[in-house]
Amino acid sequence: MDKSELRNELMAELWRMIKLNLIVNLREFIEGETAALWCIHSCGGESITPSQISDNLNISRARAANILRALRRKGFVDMEIDSYDRRKMLVSLTQKGDAFLQEKYDFLVRYFDLYVDELGEKDIKELIRLLRKTSDCNALLKD
Repeated sequence: MDKSELRNELMAELWRMIKLNLIVNLREFIEGETAALWCIHSCGGESITPSQISDNLNISRARAANILRALRRKGFVDMEIDSYDRRKMLVSLTQKGDAFLQEKYDFLVRYFDLYVDELGEKDIKELIRLLRKTSDCNALLKD
């Protein structure tokens, strides 16, 4: 098989993989409102600033502000002015937001457990090895 055939087959399989529910459900934790909630949750109960969320998710400050506004309307986050630095806004997860996030995470874990069961330990370990190699290689290929 020549390089162009390999490339085309790889692209086709990656395209199919992106469409899997497995990836679609995981994507929620990478971008958008759920990703912002996960970012806040990952601070270990500490408050976080909108700019930290923006930096962590690699999104614009305006996009982070829009996401936080939507999360606040849903009652998932609280926002208050920092008492030490009144120029900063602090964001924290509410109980409602934590419960929502936990439900999403539990669903994702169950979904991945099914995937692990389906592929089996040997294939999962091989997939992990290849994904790790891909991630490491991707760092080399960045412009």
